[in-house]
Amino acid sequence: MKRVETASPGDLFVVSGEEYYQSNRLLDAFCRRGVELSFEPVRIVPDDLKEANLTSMFSEASLFSPGKYVVIGEVDKFTKSQKSEFEKLVSGSFDHIVFCRTAGRKPSNTFMTKIERRGTGFVCWEPFADRMWRWVGTLAAEEGITLTRDGSQAAEAIASGKLERLGDVVRRTALFHGRGSVVNSRGVYAAVLGSAEATAFQFTDEVLSGKKAAALRSLSVLIDSGEEPIRLLALLYSQWKQTAAARELLQAGISTQAAAKRLGIPPFRWRSVEVRAGRRVNYATSEILEAFASADYALKTGLDALASIAAVVLSLTSTGK
Repeated sequence: MKRVETASPGDLFVVSGEEYYQSNRLLDAFCRRGVELSFEPVRIVPDDLKEANLTSMFSEASLFSPGKYVVIGEVDKFTKSQKSEFEKLVSGSFDHIVFCRTAGRKPSNTFMTKIERRGTGFVCWEPFADRMWRWVGTLAAEEGITLTRDGSQAAEAIASGKLERLGDVVRRTALFHGRGSVVNSRGVYAAVLGSAEATAFQFTDEVLSGKKAAALRSLSVLIDSGEEPIRLLALLYSQWKQTAAARELLQAGISTQAAAKRLGIPPFRWRSVEVRAGRRVNYATSEILEAFASADYALKTGLDALASIAAVVLSLTSTGK
């Protein structure tokens, strides 16, 4: 991001990947930099070039600005001649800053390789689960708020692995509580889900604690308040899988530090996972995997959401207290 925010004439940025929240952040930073430099905006997509010349659009001097900030969409869809023309344009020096974005994942071809070598490349994917907490800190700092550890966990739980949704959670939390606020999990859920007493994070903890009745009550509240069932199931699966893996490692005599490192769990989160792993919850893998698979199929075929996820809760808590 810093590289884009401090762009200078002659800089070229090539962005690809199927996670558009990150690429849009980069684009926003690029456009802000263009405005700071008092450059003229120019936007190009392949269809524009049917009636215009790429060389003239790109290289002609601006009448009222010292340069241009050029945004090129779907650069990978240029025709063969356009690709050749563009390679020549960026191979030399120029007075503009240029931002290129592909239509999706980065194509593997000589054209992309050449323009990436000339500039700075970014590939945007959804972050790995054990890296999402870093994004929470980054986004919270940008919004001027601080999330406590459980607040960070709550934001991740609601986001369910989607960076765009995480950004929305943090933004709504900042708007709700105001800049300078320190927000815990209850505050995050109040900002995002309103006054519903149950939270997705609380729900998974109740299930993995063997608290059958409490988990079923929370599940009902969450479904009624509009929480997306498939996200709830995905969150419960990821938390169960992580806890089951921790349980196996600890039972095998692996040290807590080594187990946390192997599973990619940050130290400050390990304790809660370790506590869950020691509780009396059903971890019979084949039985539970079958329950999750059945619930996933039921949700995707339009069957009752509450009954579908409740079946998983009952399976997981069948040997709980």
